[in-house]
Amino acid sequence: MKNKIRKAIHKALTKLGIECGIDEIELEHPKSETFGDIATNAAMVFSKRAGKRPREFAGDIVELVTKGKSVFSDVKIAGPGFINFFLNEQYWLDVVTEVNRRGGRYAAGTKKGAKVLVEFVSANPTGPLHIGHGRGAAVGDVLANLLRFAGYTVKTEYYINDVGNQIRTLGESVFARYKELLGVDAVFKDEYYQGEYIKDIAKEVMDAHKDKYLKMDDDAAVQKLGKKAAKDILAGIKKDLSDFGVRFDRWFSEKSLVDSGRVDESISRLKRRKIVYEEDGAFWFRTTDYGDEK
Repeated sequence: MKNKIRKAIHKALTKLGIECGIDEIELEHPKSETFGDIATNAAMVFSKRAGKRPREFAGDIVELVTKGKSVFSDVKIAGPGFINFFLNEQYWLDVVTEVNRRGGRYAAGTKKGAKVLVEFVSANPTGPLHIGHGRGAAVGDVLANLLRFAGYTVKTEYYINDVGNQIRTLGESVFARYKELLGVDAVFKDEYYQGEYIKDIAKEVMDAHKDKYLKMDDDAAVQKLGKKAAKDILAGIKKDLSDFGVRFDRWFSEKSLVDSGRVDESISRLKRRKIVYEEDGAFWFRTTDYGDEK
């Protein structure tokens, strides 16, 4: 109804010689029922352009908006020029009837063809989820559901950060705890992952493989243990989210993107177009060419 009233006010203003965007017309639901169901300050905002006093201009707007309209039980001009609209009983009865007719689809949108990808949670597979991730999961899932209800075609995605230094650090953390369990001296560095879950993973490895990883090259052992730990942690993350009632349409692996060569290909294309430059051991996107600050 707010949109219909806004359009009616816009039409009235146009007839009164006022050019404005429809979004410039502000409507609100008054805090008190004594001020109606919907109120607007349009007369006060545009009266100067009309060369009239706000209350006088409000009367002109009301006359045009209410002409032939039976949806209002009353329309009052208040204070310096506020217009308060009172919707009649039949309007509310019609709303209740429509709600009953449409059931759970009442107020659903029809954004046909509009696609949205909602990527959320996406915690690194280097440790279990915590309460903050739970909040993100709830917000993301609700947002996706609201967008679906609004009529969008929605897909949800969990982006798995399974490459890079964090996975190597995970492997080193498990390897150090694994060595400790086997009675081998190991330095557990401050930057290693500190949670008890690291000890649990190391014990599972030891129980299943004994001293197998001690007989391997350290670098190879770290890589294998990092990969295994990330896989196990991700399985736990999936179970936690499933138990929480959150489902994803796609679990997308960053590693799969890197292994495909598309990251290197994209960087090469950006280099050829001189959109990126190298400095301080990193590649930087030259956003200053597009009006951004450095």
